[in-house]
Amino acid sequence: CPCCPSEPLAAVPLRPPEASLAPAERLWSADGEGAVRLRMEESGPAADAPRTVHQMFLETSVEAFGERRAVASKEDGRWRTLTWAQYYRECRTAAKSFIKLGLERYHGVGILGFNAPEWFIANVGCILAG
Repeated sequence: CPCCPSEPLAAVPLRPPEASLAPAERLWSADGEGAVRLRMEESGPAADAPRTVHQMFLETSVEAFGERRAVASKEDGRWRTLTWAQYYRECRTAAKSFIKLGLERYHGVGILGFNAPEWFIANVGCILAG
């Protein structure tokens, strides 16, 4: 990778988007690793199966609008665009990079910068990294 040119490239796995929910009896937990029971209803929006942010990104954006423009920015007087599929790939790359750099569960990432595609890619990358 550009940040570590001397290290060999290695695959960094991400949790699959269809990751299952842990069984739980309680509606709350003070434990960061604690599972909680989701409030589900018989009908309406609360009856929909739970989905992760990763699943929603794939289903509602990438699969539905893959080759349509998602992000556009002007650099040096020229427009640069990313499709939803490209945006998703960039976000996954950012997620893997954060993990490779040592991002751990329950740790935060501070993103400072101006309104630019890289900011949004880093933001979604943090979410996808878990």
